[in-house]
Amino acid sequence: MKKIIKVVLILVVLAAVVTGGLYLGYTYKQGKKIAKVAPLSNLGTDEYWGDSIESFGQVTADKSQMGYLPSKSEVLSVNVKEGDHVEEGDVILTVKKDSQDINNKKLQISKAMHTLSVEQLKLNRLMKTEPVPTYIYQQDVYADYHYVEAVEYYDSSVLIGEELFDYHGNTVGFTGVDTDDTTGETIKYPVESESAIQAIKNRATEKKDRNGVYSYLRSNTYFDYETGKVVGETSYSIDGDVIDEKKKPEGMNAQELNEAILDAQDSVKKQDLEIRKLQYELETMENTTDTGDVVAKVSGTVSKVQDLNNYNTTQPFFIVTATDEYYISGSIGEFYLDQLHIGDIVSISCWDNGVTADGKVTSISDTPVKDGGNFWTSGNSNSSNYEFKASFDKNSGIDIGSAVDISITPSGQEEKGIYIPAYLIRKDAGGSYVMRMNDSNKLEKAYIKVGKTVWGSQTQVKSGITMDDYLAFPYGDGAIEGIKCEQVEYLDEYGGLG
Repeated sequence: MKKIIKVVLILVVLAAVVTGGLYLGYTYKQGKKIAKVAPLSNLGTDEYWGDSIESFGQVTADKSQMGYLPSKSEVLSVNVKEGDHVEEGDVILTVKKDSQDINNKKLQISKAMHTLSVEQLKLNRLMKTEPVPTYIYQQDVYADYHYVEAVEYYDSSVLIGEELFDYHGNTVGFTGVDTDDTTGETIKYPVESESAIQAIKNRATEKKDRNGVYSYLRSNTYFDYETGKVVGETSYSIDGDVIDEKKKPEGMNAQELNEAILDAQDSVKKQDLEIRKLQYELETMENTTDTGDVVAKVSGTVSKVQDLNNYNTTQPFFIVTATDEYYISGSIGEFYLDQLHIGDIVSISCWDNGVTADGKVTSISDTPVKDGGNFWTSGNSNSSNYEFKASFDKNSGIDIGSAVDISITPSGQEEKGIYIPAYLIRKDAGGSYVMRMNDSNKLEKAYIKVGKTVWGSQTQVKSGITMDDYLAFPYGDGAIEGIKCEQVEYLDEYGGLG
């Protein structure tokens, strides 16, 4: 009995030593691991990340006249200068009448409008395009198929032959087995004659199955690196034939798609403004008398007139205004219609000189804009659009005829919070969390309250972290609580994994 107790005590002590050694080894390894953390100020933002509403247009006035001259117009004389007052019907300038081709101008407008419709179609398609994940990783899954790879034939426990099979159970050969009388070595040789094969089988007193394993590619699975979601999968039969396939997404990621949309928007804006210029040129031609006189259509002040000998055809040659109120027209989608009000402020930016100004909404249409209007937003490209007008200070440095961008943040959309990349957030039974560096420079799990996700990649964090925190990529070493942290400016493209 004493011997048994002694043996048990020895085993207990050995188990404790082994367990302690394993724990110390684990602790040592954990102590060697380091998580890279970057300042949240470099990873996220506390600015508003909601849908942006952008429009564009050209500055005008309720009672004004913009005179554009076609590039081949020959100006004979100019009768006014800036600051002059003119009455309706006064001659502003005289051109050589035969230098104007009205029919050709109408044809140019028709072609330009067709080009605009093509550019708008491209933009609409891009707006409805779903971006593919920025990073996709592939996981290959293999399966083992167990089968009988041979039937062994024995004569008095001595192997005398093997019938071989493929994994479909088809015979692929027969091997005879013999022993060299001199060396005693086992010799295997192929047997092809049916009679010889049958003779070996007849000699056998026992036969056994020998099992084999065939490893084959079962599937390719593709994951969105940032969210962990499966975005594609192909499964295969044991023979490598495709059973089912959901192809991994191909195309532009969010950044590439955004750049393509910006380019398409720029093309639409430029083409739209080109049409306006051509229409103004046509209007000037049609307002020219048989003697080549271009007359004033409104009574007012000449606010602009270019040099006869050196003028820019992309700008109005002259402008006559009868009012001091300048305005810009834009469009807003029906989704935001109840959030835009008369008196709301919009931001205006001039293409020509970069001057910015605030405009005040003075009117909002009750009926949708024909052909959609000059409007786009990040998430509501299919909505009907409504025209609005916004007035601004004529002394801001933005002239009538100038092309401008308009930016609006609808009322109620300025949600506060921190917006961080979705891949920095994980979930468990306790809720959503991030991996944060604590005051002891150790990694800890911090639970957060999340809000909406915008742009498909940025998630709003309403509470739980501040912009002063340092976060880790929550996978690999970055998912281990208690390990030391190394501060870096940015997590690399794979989340700081090394």
